[in-house]
Amino acid sequence: MADARERILNAAEARLLAGGPTRLVLDAIAADAGISKGGLLYHFASKEALVAGLCERMLERFDRELEALSDADDGRAGAWTRAYLASTVTEEGKPADNSAQLMAGILATLGRDSAHLETVREHFARWHERLEADGIDRTTATIVRLAADGLWLSALLGLTRLDSEVGRETIRALRDLTRA
Repeated sequence: MADARERILNAAEARLLAGGPTRLVLDAIAADAGISKGGLLYHFASKEALVAGLCERMLERFDRELEALSDADDGRAGAWTRAYLASTVTEEGKPADNSAQLMAGILATLGRDSAHLETVREHFARWHERLEADGIDRTTATIVRLAADGLWLSALLGLTRLDSEVGRETIRALRDLTRA
């Protein structure tokens, strides 16, 4: 059954990324996942439950990526902050994955008053606590997080993108801050 749940989430994510919230049609998602609509509703009782499942999976992926990058770091102070930076944006200052586009679709579907946003807030609070306890200056860690979040948010909102060279220099400068 976990396989069916993953197929449903994969199909919903693909539809959301391909065309935004209007593509989240339960019948179509079920067909894409190779199950009946009843099978989809067994795993996710509503579209909101499905979108909440997408959000939770995205946050769990980010948690795993943070842990893996932090564990693989040289072990010095700032490892968590560097992992946060690398998990959020690429060397060019662009989103590290499709999370900005996915989150845009999730937010558009759930709306700003959704209780599911509390889960997102809780994850961000936990990540920030880890950054503050990362062995480097708390203000520096916060600056790096806010810069990474700002680059990611710029992509989410479709704001002006950084030139690749400027993006690389910006990320390098932020990474260097974590080693000071």
